[in-house]
Amino acid sequence: MSNRRPKQEIICRCNNVNRSTIETAIREGCDTLNKIFDTTTAGVGACGGTCRRKLKPLLDHYLQTGTFPEKIIEDMTGKPPKKT
Repeated sequence: MSNRRPKQEIICRCNNVNRSTIETAIREGCDTLNKIFDTTTAGVGACGGTCRRKLKPLLDHYLQTGTFPEKIIEDMTGKPPKKT
């Protein structure tokens, strides 16, 4: 078994904000998306905030359970279906 730490998942690519930074902000009181945006800069990048699809489920899960999900299921509400 390796003692290496797993690579930090980058949630906001525009501003290079990792999951650990976002989870810390939530634990320390960021209980709305706007507070997360202001504290971490995640969700306010040049792309227009595509990472918000991950931020909202992460925040909602924590607010409901007091824990973070192992895997973030993106909120695809409002996103047009893929063309086949």
